[in-house]
Amino acid sequence: MIKILANDGIHPDGKLLLEEASYLVDENKIAQEDLVSRISEYDVLIVRSATKVTREVIDAGKNLKVIARGGVGLDNIDVDYAQSKGIQVFNTPRASSRAVAELAMAHLFSLSRMLQRSNRELATGGDFKKLKKAYETGFQIKGKSKPV
Repeated sequence: MIKILANDGIHPDGKLLLEEASYLVDENKIAQEDLVSRISEYDVLIVRSATKVTREVIDAGKNLKVIARGGVGLDNIDVDYAQSKGIQVFNTPRASSRAVAELAMAHLFSLSRMLQRSNRELATGGDFKKLKKAYETGFQIKGKSKPV
Protein backbone atom coordinates (compact mmCIF):
# COMPACT_ATOMS: atom_id res chain seq x y z
CA MET A 1 0.00 0.00 0.00
CA ILE A 2 1.21 3.49 -0.86
CA LYS A 3 1.64 5.73 2.20
CA ILE A 4 1.15 9.46 1.81
CA LEU A 5 2.22 12.06 4.35
CA ALA A 6 0.10 15.22 4.04
CA ASN A 7 2.37 17.09 6.40
CA ASP A 8 0.75 20.52 6.15
CA GLY A 9 -2.81 19.19 6.11
CA ILE A 10 -5.16 18.28 3.29
CA HIS A 11 -8.74 19.16 2.45
CA PRO A 12 -11.16 16.41 3.55
CA ASP A 13 -12.34 15.93 -0.05
CA GLY A 14 -8.76 15.34 -1.23
CA LYS A 15 -8.11 12.88 1.57
CA LEU A 16 -11.33 11.03 0.78
CA LEU A 17 -10.44 10.73 -2.91
CA LEU A 18 -6.99 9.36 -2.08
CA GLU A 19 -8.38 6.88 0.43
CA GLU A 20 -11.05 5.75 -2.04
CA ALA A 21 -8.17 5.00 -4.43
CA SER A 22 -6.69 2.76 -1.68
CA TYR A 23 -3.93 5.10 -0.54
CA LEU A 24 -3.12 5.45 3.14
CA VAL A 25 -3.11 9.15 4.07
CA ASP A 26 -1.39 10.35 7.24
CA GLU A 27 -2.25 13.92 8.30
CA ASN A 28 -0.27 13.84 11.54
CA LYS A 29 2.13 16.77 11.30
CA ILE A 30 5.79 15.82 11.64
CA ALA A 31 7.88 18.73 12.89
CA GLN A 32 10.55 19.94 10.47
CA GLU A 33 13.34 18.82 12.81
CA ASP A 34 11.87 15.28 12.97
CA LEU A 35 11.05 14.90 9.29
CA VAL A 36 14.43 13.48 8.28
CA SER A 37 14.08 10.64 10.77
CA ARG A 38 10.50 9.78 9.73
CA ILE A 39 10.20 10.45 5.99
CA SER A 40 11.46 6.99 5.02
CA GLU A 41 8.07 5.60 6.13
CA TYR A 42 6.31 7.30 3.20
CA ASP A 43 6.09 6.98 -0.58
CA VAL A 44 4.53 10.40 -1.20
CA LEU A 45 4.99 13.72 0.57
CA ILE A 46 2.33 16.42 0.21
CA VAL A 47 3.22 19.85 1.57
CA ARG A 48 1.93 23.38 1.46
CA SER A 49 4.05 26.30 2.69
CA ALA A 50 5.16 25.25 6.16
CA THR A 51 7.27 22.17 5.40
CA LYS A 52 10.68 22.64 3.79
CA VAL A 53 11.71 19.76 1.56
CA THR A 54 15.48 20.02 1.74
CA ARG A 55 18.25 17.79 0.37
CA GLU A 56 18.43 16.12 3.77
CA VAL A 57 14.73 15.28 3.70
CA ILE A 58 14.98 14.02 0.13
CA ASP A 59 18.03 11.86 0.92
CA ALA A 60 16.26 10.40 3.96
CA GLY A 61 13.12 9.67 1.92
CA LYS A 62 14.37 6.36 0.54
CA ASN A 63 10.86 5.39 -0.59
CA LEU A 64 9.77 8.80 -1.92
CA LYS A 65 8.39 8.68 -5.44
CA VAL A 66 6.40 11.93 -5.45
CA ILE A 67 6.57 15.29 -3.71
CA ALA A 68 3.46 17.40 -4.23
CA ARG A 69 2.97 21.04 -3.27
CA GLY A 70 -0.59 22.13 -2.60
CA GLY A 71 -0.01 25.63 -3.89
CA VAL A 72 1.54 27.72 -6.61
CA GLY A 73 5.24 28.05 -5.78
CA LEU A 74 7.90 25.46 -5.30
CA ASP A 75 10.32 27.59 -3.30
CA ASN A 76 10.10 25.31 -0.25
CA ILE A 77 11.16 22.24 -2.25
CA ASP A 78 14.60 21.53 -3.68
CA VAL A 79 13.06 20.58 -7.01
CA ASP A 80 16.24 20.00 -9.02
CA TYR A 81 17.70 17.75 -6.34
CA ALA A 82 14.48 15.76 -5.97
CA GLN A 83 14.26 15.24 -9.73
CA SER A 84 17.92 14.22 -9.86
CA LYS A 85 16.97 11.44 -7.42
CA GLY A 86 14.12 10.29 -9.68
CA ILE A 87 11.38 11.83 -7.54
CA GLN A 88 8.55 13.51 -9.41
CA VAL A 89 7.60 16.97 -8.16
CA PHE A 90 4.19 18.53 -8.71
CA ASN A 91 2.39 21.68 -7.67
CA THR A 92 -1.03 23.19 -8.26
CA PRO A 93 -0.25 26.34 -10.26
CA ARG A 94 -3.82 27.55 -10.71
CA ALA A 95 -5.17 26.47 -7.35
CA SER A 96 -5.38 29.97 -5.92
CA SER A 97 -6.24 31.91 -9.09
CA ARG A 98 -9.79 32.74 -8.00
CA ALA A 99 -8.71 33.72 -4.49
CA VAL A 100 -5.94 35.96 -5.85
CA ALA A 101 -8.35 37.61 -8.30
CA GLU A 102 -10.87 38.22 -5.51
CA LEU A 103 -8.17 39.69 -3.27
CA ALA A 104 -6.98 41.99 -6.07
CA MET A 105 -10.53 43.22 -6.60
CA ALA A 106 -11.02 43.74 -2.86
CA HIS A 107 -7.86 45.85 -2.72
CA LEU A 108 -8.94 47.80 -5.79
CA PHE A 109 -12.29 48.66 -4.22
CA SER A 110 -10.70 49.44 -0.87
CA LEU A 111 -8.11 51.75 -2.41
CA SER A 112 -10.62 53.53 -4.61
CA ARG A 113 -12.66 54.47 -1.54
CA MET A 114 -9.72 54.87 0.87
CA LEU A 115 -11.28 52.38 3.27
CA GLN A 116 -8.09 51.25 4.96
CA ARG A 117 -6.91 54.76 5.85
CA SER A 118 -10.31 56.01 6.97
CA ASN A 119 -10.98 52.91 9.09
CA ARG A 120 -7.57 53.20 10.75
CA GLU A 121 -8.02 56.89 11.54
CA LEU A 122 -11.55 56.39 12.83
CA ALA A 123 -10.41 53.52 15.09
CA THR A 124 -7.66 55.69 16.57
CA GLY A 125 -10.04 58.42 17.63
CA GLY A 126 -10.61 60.38 14.44
CA ASP A 127 -13.61 62.65 14.17
CA PHE A 128 -16.21 61.06 11.89
CA LYS A 129 -17.37 64.32 10.28
CA LYS A 130 -13.81 65.40 9.48
CA LEU A 131 -12.92 61.97 8.15
CA LYS A 132 -16.04 61.84 6.01
CA LYS A 133 -15.08 65.15 4.42
CA ALA A 134 -11.42 64.16 4.02
CA TYR A 135 -12.18 60.81 2.35
CA GLU A 136 -15.26 61.62 0.29
CA THR A 137 -13.08 62.09 -2.77
CA GLY A 138 -12.86 58.40 -3.64
CA PHE A 139 -13.28 57.49 -7.27
CA GLN A 140 -15.46 55.13 -9.26
CA ILE A 141 -13.75 52.21 -10.92
CA LYS A 142 -16.13 51.92 -13.87
CA GLY A 143 -14.48 52.99 -17.09
CA LYS A 144 -10.99 53.24 -15.64
CA SER A 145 -8.17 51.78 -17.67
CA LYS A 146 -5.17 53.65 -16.28
CA PRO A 147 -4.14 55.16 -12.93
CA VAL A 148 -6.09 58.15 -11.71
